[in-house]
Amino acid sequence: MTYHNPELETIFPKKYQNHLRLQKVAAGEVICHQGDTLKTLSYILEGQIKIVRRVYNGREHILDTKSPPTLIGEIELLTQKKCVSSVIALTPVTVAKLPLEHLKADLLNDASFLLNLSKELAQTLYQQNILSTTNITYTLKERLATHILKVATNDCFRPERTRLAESFGVSYRHVSRVLYQLTKSGILEKDKLYYHIKDKKALKKLQITD
Repeated sequence: MTYHNPELETIFPKKYQNHLRLQKVAAGEVICHQGDTLKTLSYILEGQIKIVRRVYNGREHILDTKSPPTLIGEIELLTQKKCVSSVIALTPVTVAKLPLEHLKADLLNDASFLLNLSKELAQTLYQQNILSTTNITYTLKERLATHILKVATNDCFRPERTRLAESFGVSYRHVSRVLYQLTKSGILEKDKLYYHIKDKKALKKLQITD
């Protein structure tokens, strides 16, 4: 399926639009595997993904979770190296893919595309700098409150404790302890697998606003 969207021109110049293909990815499916040769540039249009890297001892670490718009593959394209990490859909995802087989040389010699790519990389670096500072400066309760307000639907959310622990660089037990504290204080209310925001005003007071 060919996909046309003017917003994609922020990354892909218009002449590449006809090469883009729309793909639906189910939650849990892998969009790209660590160690594979990059075959497409992927632009996430809907849904949420996680970026995971497996280290030498076999353990996997969640490097980041991202929402649209997100470009995948720019580092591998520019460095000509294999995929440095795996990208997995956390929710159903809609992605526009640009096959590289016959376009790689054109892309790497296209000044407009390279400028767009450099802006994307600069924005990613900026966000990572903020994230690393946030992880050092703020408590887990503040970071968790910010996350809950971001992902909750109709003031309801289901926490994935393992993913949150890896994302925040803390233990599973620490995440569970903070959720318990927020529940005990009346800010959250637990209902089986889900939590409801009971006191949104109090939760917003904990939110990181920088």
